[in-house]
Amino acid sequence: MSEFIDVYNSKKEKTGKVVERKRGASLEKGEYIISVTCWIINKDGKILLTQRKQDKHNGGKWEPTTGLVASGESSLQGIIRELNEEIGININQSEIKLIKQIVEERADISFFRDIYLIRKDIDLNCVKYNDGEVVNAKYVTIDEFNSMLLNNETLEYLKYFSTLYKEIIY
Repeated sequence: MSEFIDVYNSKKEKTGKVVERKRGASLEKGEYIISVTCWIINKDGKILLTQRKQDKHNGGKWEPTTGLVASGESSLQGIIRELNEEIGININQSEIKLIKQIVEERADISFFRDIYLIRKDIDLNCVKYNDGEVVNAKYVTIDEFNSMLLNNETLEYLKYFSTLYKEIIY
């Protein structure tokens, strides 16, 4: 089944253009899509990471729940959907907070990356891998996360979180 995503201009306004989501798709210069990421931190300050299925792009890497906003969704609706699809948790809007927005411009595609935070203890035994995109979950300390970055176990662009974590915790 095809998924569709809205295209935005540089002011994060919908252009009216909708494109099919597919690997290798590109946008025109000045066109953006919205990607969402959610960092979940438990009461001990540990970070919940999920592992991508081996046959997916960046297979085997660890990351927070991440995805693209579907056509017609808001950023918040998109991340709530992704959390349910990828790890089987239902989050209320009151439990989630937008903490940062990053603009990422590449040669082939540009993103607005909306970064969310949930401070909640999620029992790993309750995590369900509904859509097959992720296959494992674990909690790590910030030091373990930084080691994972150095060892190429997670995606390089996530290095921004090391600084952001300090702002969140303190």
